[in-house]
Amino acid sequence: MTKLTERAIFLQAIEEENLDDRSAYLDDACGDDVVLRASVESLLKAHEGPAKLLDQPIGRGQGIVGMAATEVVEPIEHIGMKLGPYRLMEQIGEGGFGLVFVAQQDKPVERKVALKLVKPGSGSKEVIARFEAERQAVAMMNHPNIAQVFDAGVTADARPYFVMELVRGLPITEFCDNHELDIQQRLSLMIDVCSAVHHAHQKGVIHRDIKPSNVMVTLHDEKPVVKVIDFGVAKAIGQTLTDKTIYTRFFSMIGTPLYMSPEQAEMSGLDVDTRSDIYSLGVLLYELLVGTTPFDRERLDSAGYDELRRIIRDEDPPRPSTRLSTLGDTLSTVATTRRVQPTRLAMSIRGDLDWIVMKALEKDRGRRYESAAAFAADIKRFLQSQPIDARPPSRLYQFQKFSRRHRAAIITVSLVGITMLIGTAASLWQMNEAIEQRNQKEQALRQANEAKLKIEQFSENITRANSLIASAQSHVNAGRIDAAKLDYDDAVLQQPNYFQPWVARAQFHTGRQAWSEAAQDYSEALSLGAPTDTSSWWGTPTLFLLTGDADQHREMCQRMDRQLRELDDKPEWELLRDVSASGSYEYSISRKELSRLVESWLEYNEQAEMFQRHRPPRPEPFGPEPFGPDSFSPDSFSPDSFGPDRRGPEQRRPDQRRPDQQRPERRGGGQARPPLPREVCLYIAGMTHLRSENYELAIERLTEAHADTRWPARDLTSAPSAIAYAKLGRIEEAEAEFAKSQSAVVRPSRNEFNDNFRPPNSPWFDIVEMKVMQAEAGRLFDSAGSFRPN
Repeated sequence: MTKLTERAIFLQAIEEENLDDRSAYLDDACGDDVVLRASVESLLKAHEGPAKLLDQPIGRGQGIVGMAATEVVEPIEHIGMKLGPYRLMEQIGEGGFGLVFVAQQDKPVERKVALKLVKPGSGSKEVIARFEAERQAVAMMNHPNIAQVFDAGVTADARPYFVMELVRGLPITEFCDNHELDIQQRLSLMIDVCSAVHHAHQKGVIHRDIKPSNVMVTLHDEKPVVKVIDFGVAKAIGQTLTDKTIYTRFFSMIGTPLYMSPEQAEMSGLDVDTRSDIYSLGVLLYELLVGTTPFDRERLDSAGYDELRRIIRDEDPPRPSTRLSTLGDTLSTVATTRRVQPTRLAMSIRGDLDWIVMKALEKDRGRRYESAAAFAADIKRFLQSQPIDARPPSRLYQFQKFSRRHRAAIITVSLVGITMLIGTAASLWQMNEAIEQRNQKEQALRQANEAKLKIEQFSENITRANSLIASAQSHVNAGRIDAAKLDYDDAVLQQPNYFQPWVARAQFHTGRQAWSEAAQDYSEALSLGAPTDTSSWWGTPTLFLLTGDADQHREMCQRMDRQLRELDDKPEWELLRDVSASGSYEYSISRKELSRLVESWLEYNEQAEMFQRHRPPRPEPFGPEPFGPDSFSPDSFSPDSFGPDRRGPEQRRPDQRRPDQQRPERRGGGQARPPLPREVCLYIAGMTHLRSENYELAIERLTEAHADTRWPARDLTSAPSAIAYAKLGRIEEAEAEFAKSQSAVVRPSRNEFNDNFRPPNSPWFDIVEMKVMQAEAGRLFDSAGSFRPN
């Protein structure tokens, strides 16, 4: 207001409901001050006509409490007036301080334009400043969706005007309803509106009065084009739009109430920024979707000034889909103009569109879209069925808003509730502690009982499995192979998670030369964590190589590699035999180091020399007892432990054992395992030299081993000898040795299984190793046994 008394007089006058009493009060309060009386009467007139006020922007020098008295002037006839090259043809609009005409431009081009001119008698400094600010704001724009400025000037009576693009169109809401655009088409137009407003923001201009009548839609080649107009109450950001002073009155609101942001209605020290336009864009989108504004027009019409501001500031509008349910009979009309059934209209808006609109309408501007471009981007994401950025407000945020409105009640209830909770929590804690202690004791007792039962069950299963294995061995000794197999199968079923029954059945299968079944059982025992450094596992790497079990063969080689790294001075001939026969696996110990070790062992093995000298002769071509593992535990049966009388060396009386099977005493007590025969050591040495590519020495050791005619497995030397001769280029000798190995592999043995289950004289791993080495040698020769050079 221009005067403080003007506000006081206005506020008192509206309290007088009787017009005669109000007139008498004004006569007394204003006295002879005609200007003051006119200003107050204009305020009262505006107060009595709020409906018109809601449709007009406030703040152009005529606000609810900011209107000044103006002189009454004679109207001027504008139609036909010439302003430079422009002739006014028709008035098409009128604002707070300006008139808009269709004008005909004669030069330099002929065209129809829109010309905006200050009203006669409105030429105050504030009006002129705002008019020039609008002219400058529009002139800064260069966007296809903002009406373009062509020219500017001043009339003969010093009224400024400017010429801009003539937009022949309709307000966006009216256009959409007349052309029955669907939701997707309306959203596409809204994206163009946001793009235009974002351009204005980038130019440093806030529109502050976005509403349907300022967003026109026209058709270009049957395509709707949006044009944003009327920057009459625009505000510059960080710059000035005119060199004239614009004074926004102390108690004035800027904008149209139906589309006004809460910060505009607040009229506080909070500066209005671009997010105020985001709120107005949200109201516009709300109206495009629902057909009405967030707040009911009739309610705002009937509300007083302070109530109107309170509604805009504090009340949360309903979501668009919820507002549809309140439209009543008009819902069918709204749905028809959007080419959708009424029941489907709410479904199409509910969800993402609700959250997009409500994010733009947030009371807290920090929670709105940060820019018009971000608003448009979220609409695009919705149209492309992509996840949107708008999300429902968290429960924490909703509670914070609720608590601010009901702070005193919440504090009281909270204190009472906290006191009750503390008492209840203490009681519950004590009760919970007692229950927890009881539960822990019961659980500990239950776990102890379960563990005891598991131990007892495991012990029973082990005992049962060992009994079945012993029974199976008895069946083997008696030649009842089928019965033995059933007992081994039952032992495995009795304790499937313990490796020993699998090892026992694997050894049984090796005695039957059932290589695949044996490999499968050894593989299962390996997966159950069976130790592989015992005699029960001799030859298993070669067995896995024969049956093609690559993973198990690699695992065995890795274990042997760890054993090699831990070697001491004690000879480990069986380990070295498995290493040399296990193929091309690369060990951490070099092959030359292995050759050096095996030669030192030959010199060191005095016990083997003594065994060679004192061993009694055996009949040819096979001795009465095979050489194999010297001993096995009672629950780890190996068929090669049994001779013609079907009893292993451990089952005979000491006086029935051969000299090589007598157990010498260890220094520390107990019994030591007897050394291997020298021919076996020589064979292992030859194999080691073969793998070390020391072929001359390999042939020498293999020849020495083959020379002992008492050794039942002497044919083992033929295949590796053939390989060594072939590597040295001694082809005739290689082919001769290969022919011997072929004969040995295919020759029927009198020791093959029969109904009496007679095991072969050689251990099972001798047979497997012969097959593997024969296959390796066969890759150097053709089917006729002739050497095949690379």
